[in-house]
Amino acid sequence: MTVGEPLAGSTMKPAEALASRIVATVLSDERGEPVTIEDWDIPPRQGAHDFWLHTSAGREALEITRMAEQDTITHAMHWRKTGPGFEATVSGLSSAWMLVVDQEVKATALTEKLAEWLRALETEGITKTGKWDGERIYQHPITNGLAAAGVLEASAVAGPPAGMVVLSYVSNLKSRPAGDPNHTANELTEILKLDRHQKDAAKLGRSGASERHLFMWVDMHSRWDVVRAFDEGDPTAAPVVDSNITTVWLAVPTPEGAEVLRWSALHGWRRHNVTA
Repeated sequence: MTVGEPLAGSTMKPAEALASRIVATVLSDERGEPVTIEDWDIPPRQGAHDFWLHTSAGREALEITRMAEQDTITHAMHWRKTGPGFEATVSGLSSAWMLVVDQEVKATALTEKLAEWLRALETEGITKTGKWDGERIYQHPITNGLAAAGVLEASAVAGPPAGMVVLSYVSNLKSRPAGDPNHTANELTEILKLDRHQKDAAKLGRSGASERHLFMWVDMHSRWDVVRAFDEGDPTAAPVVDSNITTVWLAVPTPEGAEVLRWSALHGWRRHNVTA
């Protein structure tokens, strides 16, 4: 495939850069010509759609966002700003640790006491505890502290260097009906009703372009239910999509690029495995 390259002067964020390359890669391959990318939502044009896609037939508008409920986004932003991050190093530990954290809880206590609690657990020979620890919850002070700080489970793990602490975050994610690929279409209909996505559609409409693309990242931290529904096959139901949007791209990140489900009124659902 031919990957579209951003024009000079681009200030894209990594997730936006990857998304725009994915769209340009698919369109370049389909049309047999290079599609180039222009970063558009930059001063003095704040509030415009994110990118122009340049083709031989003219410009197409592209807006990039994330499929997530607003509460999930708010909690994730809080933990990114205030929490210990996805990986930390704690001196004085004899093992590496893995923590599963509910990011609906405030990050302050875990950020302040992470090192203290893990060292104390190792001193007592405790290698696994947290909110899911039925033996110690409500009885052991460190287990109670971890649980109150949102730690569902803290486990010592073999392999990584001692002192490495890996954190993964979960939220109150939806369940999904097993065996139903149309869960993806149904949830797309619902998420597009949110005010922020109505604003995305309005941005695309104001572009005046005949082709208007909305690209949505989907990941296990925000919409695990939709990520799992990707494995059920291609949807057959059509989502309800604002008329300002001509094509919707749903993309699950992979090490090479993304697994993509793409919908338009003209072509229905199409699937792409994209290296970008």
